Amino acid sequence: MPQFYRKYSIAYLAILILSFTLQAQRNTELRFASLVDERRLQQTVVDLVAMGNRMAGTRSGQQSATYLVRTFKSFGLRVDTLREPSRPTFEALNWELKIVAPRRLSGLIQHDWLGGFSPSLRRTTARIVAPQDLAGIEKSLVKDAVVLVKGQATKEMYDRIVGAGGVAIMAHTVVQSSAYSGWAMLQSLPESKSNPIPLYLISNSAATRLRTEIERGNSIRIRFAARTKISTGRPISVLATIPGKSDEYVIVCAHGDSDSGGPGADDNASGVAGVVELSRVLHHLLAKAEIDTPSVGIKFIVWGREYSSAENYVRRNAHELKHLRAVINYDEIGTGRTRNCLYFEGNDISINEKILRTFNDMAEEYVGKRGFWKEATTNPSQDGTDSYVFLPKYLRRLDVAGIEIPSVTVFTAAWNEPKTVSQTTGWSSKAWKGHPDSVTIDYSMYYHSSLDIPNLTTSKEPFNMAWAVKAVGIVLLRLAW
Repeated sequence: MPQFYRKYSIAYLAILILSFTLQAQRNTELRFASLVDERRLQQTVVDLVAMGNRMAGTRSGQQSATYLVRTFKSFGLRVDTLREPSRPTFEALNWELKIVAPRRLSGLIQHDWLGGFSPSLRRTTARIVAPQDLAGIEKSLVKDAVVLVKGQATKEMYDRIVGAGGVAIMAHTVVQSSAYSGWAMLQSLPESKSNPIPLYLISNSAATRLRTEIERGNSIRIRFAARTKISTGRPISVLATIPGKSDEYVIVCAHGDSDSGGPGADDNASGVAGVVELSRVLHHLLAKAEIDTPSVGIKFIVWGREYSSAENYVRRNAHELKHLRAVINYDEIGTGRTRNCLYFEGNDISINEKILRTFNDMAEEYVGKRGFWKEATTNPSQDGTDSYVFLPKYLRRLDVAGIEIPSVTVFTAAWNEPKTVSQTTGWSSKAWKGHPDSVTIDYSMYYHSSLDIPNLTTSKEPFNMAWAVKAVGIVLLRLAW
């Protein structure tokens, strides 16, 4: 065979092999995506929310950990639990907040919530006051009254109201979006057994009506009570593993608590459901020999408590972090107010370049296809979630230096208002429908609220969770195999 034809044949064969390899990879990715089950994702969220807020160290936190251990084991995964040092815990067993006079306002307060670390209180009736100046609060006005306040009930404000003889606080939060118009944004008192009066959270519409009535000179009386449990408990993180061919591994994680103390369907039962479903599908493909053992292991971790559990993991495992190749974190993958978009966070951090390029390439390849996202983009760091614990800046605070771990977060909405930020140079995506030089981060109407419940978030838009699982699964198939 002439030299020319021999070289041509070798080149053709190489192209043919590459073509077959790429097609096989794509077939595997599509097979993975076809197995992601929206109904399972929805049910996991429903199951978790039914337990309570899953706060670290509480009874519902223990129930959640037990549920996750059982679920991971049912898939055939190896499971471990990581118990952490005891910390203060709070459980709201039940409470009451109802206007008793005038009777025409008896149904005004709806979707209220009890603030974290509020004390127990027997049923009491008192008048409501709404001071204009909380800095110069008058004891004669506040004594023996429930005080209506706008915004965060700071420690300074709380102490001032307590000192003036107030018997309870009702707070509401105002934002530019219509969030919290008919439901409460949640907040907590300091972690203490000795807080003297309870904090109740109410909606903006209820607070506005109350202020109007008070300004008109109408006297309003409210009945309130609280039964709470303030104790200590140990957060429990649950870890399931798919072993790899080497000591290297990737973490896929989500915080398991509702860090606001509310129902926490989107934040963050949705993220937990994503971790669980991802582990199920990947292990199924392995068990059926549809994929080989990954070159690196995959650890699926549900943190007992946001931030601190990840920090505890770093402290315990500092000696092996050199084997940790990447962290992929799910936080709020269950809803979105204005877009149907997947966000991959952290493109302004240089060590995230490779993994986020893989996310972006994958997103552009599948965007708009049946069963996949309508829109996707990488975005600059917004902070405020577990992936940041593994970045060098934060590792140094934990006395772990010299290690660089790519750490990213996948989400569909963040915070309670839309936020537009400049896109990091060089990261404009073909999967993004907005302006190429900016990113508008979608938000949740029910962020940290009394109505972050499945029917209004995850069960209403289950495709968000399914998209997030598909995206991370495909990226893992490209990077971990």
